[in-house]
Amino acid sequence: MRITFFLFLLLLPVIAFCGDKKKPKPMPVSRWREIKRMKPDSTVVSFADTLFITFRARDSFQYHNKNGFIYNGGYTINEDSLLDFGTARYTIVVRKPASLVLMNDQGIYHLARDSSDTVKIIVLQKDEKILPVTDIDQLIGRWTVYKRQSKDTGGGQIDNSVNIRSAMITGASTDGKLGYIFSGTDGSKPSWYIKSLGPEQTLDCFGKNHRVIKIIKCQKGEMILEDEGIKYYFKQFK
Repeated sequence: MRITFFLFLLLLPVIAFCGDKKKPKPMPVSRWREIKRMKPDSTVVSFADTLFITFRARDSFQYHNKNGFIYNGGYTINEDSLLDFGTARYTIVVRKPASLVLMNDQGIYHLARDSSDTVKIIVLQKDEKILPVTDIDQLIGRWTVYKRQSKDTGGGQIDNSVNIRSAMITGASTDGKLGYIFSGTDGSKPSWYIKSLGPEQTLDCFGKNHRVIKIIKCQKGEMILEDEGIKYYFKQFK
């Protein structure tokens, strides 16, 4: 009996450690600029598409590559230090007040605090006339979300399994599918396929669940969709 009790006492610290795995703290409000890039094997490589990341309040972010489009949204960090932007994912290797190192399958990214004015704001013309979308062929192409805008400003939890990351519009095909919608957690297999273009300028989508997505605009290289109070802004990236 005493031996059993003694073993139990020895195991208490282990049990406490396993049950006290704290959720990582969000990143502090800060701006970061890439200063060095390496291949996964740690070979240093040159680069021109400098990565810029801004962490904002309420677990929101903004990031872009030099001369690239700006992505906005909410991020999460899990217990394994996986930083998930929805449109991109990195493992946090180093997290210090003056340095940040991120890693993914493509490489290792060393960032330092950024104090320069690097953000180029994309402004839509106020006098632009929005033309109606009457044919699915107007939407054909590969589209990637660069910005999300939600009616809810309360900083609610971001669900990347529901939020749209990208779309591939194919037009009419033999299998009856007009294209595909990818969530922030999808790999090569999309969560939804587009069944039809509705008369009220909507995409009728099936798959993980049924969702009807409103088409706000598709012209001048930009597409805007709306679903469940969230507007998704898309561009076609080369």
